[in-house]
Amino acid sequence: MSRRLRLALLAAVAVFVLTTPFAWRLAQRHVEVAEAEQVAWAESNIDAWFRLQIEEIEPPENTWIVDVEGPWWDTAGETWVEPPLQTIAEAAVAFDRVEYEFDLDGRWFAVGERFREQQAIVAVVPDERPGFGGALLARLFWPLLLAGGAGALAWQLGGRTSEAERVAHNVNRDFIADAAHELRTPLAIIQASAGHALAREREPEAYRESLDEILTASERASSSVGELLEFARLEAGQAELRRAPLRLDLLVEEVAAAVRVDGVEVRAVDGDAAVVDADFALLRQAVENLTRNAAARSSLVELSTRVTGVDAVIEIADDGPGFDPEIIEHVFQRFRRGDRSGSVGLGMAIARTIVDAHGGACLAENRETGGALVSIRLPLRGD
Repeated sequence: MSRRLRLALLAAVAVFVLTTPFAWRLAQRHVEVAEAEQVAWAESNIDAWFRLQIEEIEPPENTWIVDVEGPWWDTAGETWVEPPLQTIAEAAVAFDRVEYEFDLDGRWFAVGERFREQQAIVAVVPDERPGFGGALLARLFWPLLLAGGAGALAWQLGGRTSEAERVAHNVNRDFIADAAHELRTPLAIIQASAGHALAREREPEAYRESLDEILTASERASSSVGELLEFARLEAGQAELRRAPLRLDLLVEEVAAAVRVDGVEVRAVDGDAAVVDADFALLRQAVENLTRNAAARSSLVELSTRVTGVDAVIEIADDGPGFDPEIIEHVFQRFRRGDRSGSVGLGMAIARTIVDAHGGACLAENRETGGALVSIRLPLRGD
């Protein structure tokens, strides 16, 4: 039995057990009220028969005077049923008053009251109380309905939980697989270069080439591990923001001057002076990550700032191929490629996490003129 089904059954049983006593008592109360009403109805007909002897009133329906010795009976009003009058009257004479149920093309309820020594008045009304099956259904209707609803809701929630768990499991599985992929390549280079260098005696220059390959690969592995640790720290909320007034236009100039990629021009474009409350180191890391991501797939990257309403915006535009339209909505998720040929990394995910921590938002889009545009929107510093 699946966990989802167990959860639905447990919820249904729990609701049924909890609601049955209340529903049972409520249904019983309904039966008692219906019984009291039909008794009152029958007794009002008997009373009307007595009053009929001294005043002119509407004769009651289905009401008889029965003499048990005669035997004979008579009625003053209309009748549309033939009850066992003799049986009811004899019981009423013997016990002064009796209530009697019988079936005759339907269920009926009779009240007999002693009138004289050997006479009784009998009044009959339709029995509107539910039968055994109806009474049982009335008592269990709401518990069953609520239990079914609770089971359906639990099934639905269980499905959502299972789906969320499945998605989380897949994300974590992909995270581990992509992290392993990121580390496997540089480790393979290190292993191959070291093995190649140690396979036989070589010239000093050959050893230097192997060591250069090992150093480059180890730096790449170290960078990947650093990104993994940084992302885990940010996701866990362990990064404490040290906010201070920060000029975004000066920040983008600093990042543009710091990012150097062979064959790529990175420059800051004159923009609006914008001041925000931010952690300089973290926000600089976010802007640099996005800038390096743009530089990895273009020949020109331009950084600019502008003010719109109560927000400041940093824009990072490039002349590359742009983002793959099919996954552009997911480029800020961890280990998501921005295009079919792009490298796998955490730079954009880390940037989004940092910006979110500052109360801002990141947006990625493709420009109509070609290339990609990534925007960081942050609230302006209040004076």
